[in-house]
Amino acid sequence: MSFNIKNGDSVVSGDFSKLEKLVENLGKDHYVDIGIMGEKNKTLGGGLTVAGLGAVHEFGTDRAGRGNSVTIPERSFIRMPLETGQDDIEKSVKPKLKALMEKGDIKGIFKLIGVAGEARIQEAFASGGFGEWPPNAKSTIRQKGSSQPLIDIGAAGLRGSISSKVGGN
Repeated sequence: MSFNIKNGDSVVSGDFSKLEKLVENLGKDHYVDIGIMGEKNKTLGGGLTVAGLGAVHEFGTDRAGRGNSVTIPERSFIRMPLETGQDDIEKSVKPKLKALMEKGDIKGIFKLIGVAGEARIQEAFASGGFGEWPPNAKSTIRQKGSSQPLIDIGAAGLRGSISSKVGGN
C-alpha cells in the first residue's frame, strides 16, 4: 500500500507493497499491527501519552513552548524502519515459513512478521534511525544529558512500548 498524507505544506508518504504482497500470499483473514498498542500506551504526564509522544517524533511538529516556537524534526521510528527493512523482515521469516505453512499456522507466520518488525524498529532506536535521524538540538542535549535522539527517560518508554499484535481468524 502506498499512501500520502497532507498536513498543511507537509506531505508524509510511504510504501508497504513488499510486505503487503507477502501478507496477500498468506491470505486475507489475518493481519499484524506493529507499533504502540493499547496496553503500552501509558500517560507520561501533562496528558501526553506514549502514542502522542510517538506521533510527535514519527511526524515531527512545530509547537509553542515557553514563549518561543520549538520545532521537533521528523524521526520516523515506525514507518521508515518497516519500509526500508521489508527485505530483512522477509528473510528473517523465511526459514520458518515452510514449517509453519505445513502446519497451517498462518497466525504463527504473522507473529513472526510482527516480531521481525519489532526487531527492525529496535535497530532504528539503537542506530539513530540507521544514521538518518536529525541530531538533537544543543538545548535538548543539555536538558537530557545525551546526544542520542529518542534515547532518554521519555523515549525509553517509547522504545519499550513497541509491540505487535496479530488479528484475524
